[in-house]
Amino acid sequence: MKFTIEDSKKVAKFDVLFGNLPGLTDLVKIYIEEDRLHMQGMDSSHVCLFDAVLAASWFTTYERKDEDPEQISVPARIFQKVLSTYRPDQNIEISIDGKDNKLMMDFKGGEKTCDKYFELPLIDDGSDLIDIPSEDSEIDMVITSKKLTDLVSQFEIFDQTLSFDMSEENVLMSASGDDGSMTAKLSLEDSQLIDYAIVEDLNLKVSFALRYIKLMTAFNKLSEDVKLELSTDKPLFMTYDIGDESNLKLVLAPKID
Repeated sequence: MKFTIEDSKKVAKFDVLFGNLPGLTDLVKIYIEEDRLHMQGMDSSHVCLFDAVLAASWFTTYERKDEDPEQISVPARIFQKVLSTYRPDQNIEISIDGKDNKLMMDFKGGEKTCDKYFELPLIDDGSDLIDIPSEDSEIDMVITSKKLTDLVSQFEIFDQTLSFDMSEENVLMSASGDDGSMTAKLSLEDSQLIDYAIVEDLNLKVSFALRYIKLMTAFNKLSEDVKLELSTDKPLFMTYDIGDESNLKLVLAPKID
């Protein structure tokens, strides 16, 4: 198994993706499919799940052989530390040796730095791919990633819980604590609120742990926009579209009173 990334914008997105995963999971499980890489992981409390798909067309080259392993796991933090040595003018080449149970990562081609070669141990996790249900949500909202990230950083001042109060007329996000409270009212005419669709006559109130929301918005550089899907007593789905039929989906369980 070998794939390369030479497009500088995609290399930057790959860095953002794996650079932020250690905050969510210890292990990144990678399922090697004929036409894509499918990656999953979950936090230790089993509250937040990430599910990333990178299509073969997303890479400069994507080569898979019949003898390649179907699934591998790599330590998220070690992977992130290796990526921290990458320099923007380099290309990335990653290959997997199933026999020796190793992942090789090479950074090459930079004019201002030397080529670097890494070998990482693979972990035999053996767990199956988690099936994420694709039910229709009651609310679909698309907002600029920067707007959502800025709001979340401001909500952190007051509490550990982020609450949504949403209807056909209002989109309210709030947090409160001993030091006060903050409520943000998103205008339906706001250019940063790209799209908003809600089930007729619905008034939805749901809350989530703010620290996980902050981890989810840390991926904001993957895409200018982010989609939020919410439903009564169901997880929040946050999706970043990263082009070429590839995306990152984050799933967060609601807080129960």
